[in-house]
Formats: sequence, structure tokens, C-alpha cells
Amino acid sequence: MKFKKVFIVFIILPLVIAGCAGIGPNATYYMATTSFKYDPRYTDYMLLLNGSEIGGGFGNVTSTNSIKVGPQTVTWKDSKTGELHQSTNQLVIQKEQLKNKKYLALHIYPDDTVEVTTSDNLPDPTEKGMKWREQLRKNK
Repeated sequence: MKFKKVFIVFIILPLVIAGCAGIGPNATYYMATTSFKYDPRYTDYMLLLNGSEIGGGFGNVTSTNSIKVGPQTVTWKDSKTGELHQSTNQLVIQKEQLKNKKYLALHIYPDDTVEVTTSDNLPDPTEKGMKWREQLRKNK
């Protein structure tokens, strides 16, 4: 009888609690994060997703973050001026975007809109972002 209690407390209960993190309206997923900024006119730093700094370096730097489903707040600073930017669109991450994925990439476009992509492998820049980046370089 004592074995059953120990088994339930130390084995079953933690599994049940851990499983709760991935269900419900406030599900949380732990995954590698990175970012891509397509505006060559300035360098961003301190890119925050809901107050937590995520990886950057045009997809070359990753960090591990807890990602909650639902509306997101995205802010970043210009490394030269310290000017604070905030996404101009409302980013909402759906549970379906995160399920069974390993990486989340945040894409920052020159008009301060943001987009999220998820993948099983290191993410790539978006076609939209690369077109925008090339156009801005030509107009320099």
C-alpha cells in the first residue's frame, strides 16, 4: 500500500501537473526562439516577447523560452539610438502553430509589423522579409 502512495505522489502527480502546462487557454510551450529583422537601416537589440528576451542575429542566435498561446506583446530597441519600437499589429499565437514544433522565429518588418513562423529545424527568413530587405538596400 505504501508503494502505491509513493508511486502516485512522486511519479503520477508530476506527470499530471506537467501535462497541464500544454492544455487550456493559457498553454505554455518551451521552445528555441530566434528573430529576423529585415530593416538594414538600424540594428535591433533587446527583442522582447512578452517581456522575455529571445534570440536574434538574423536566425543565428537562439535561446529557449516559454511561449504562451494567445495575444503577444513584442518590443525591441534600436542599438544606436535606444529608440523603443513596438509591433504595430496584434500578434496572436495559436496552439496549433506550436504543437510538435521545436523553433519559433519572430520576423520584424520595416513597418514595425511582426510575424511568427514555427519549424522543426532552424528557421529561415521569410520571402516577404527578404524582398523588403533587398528593396531597402537598393534605395540606400
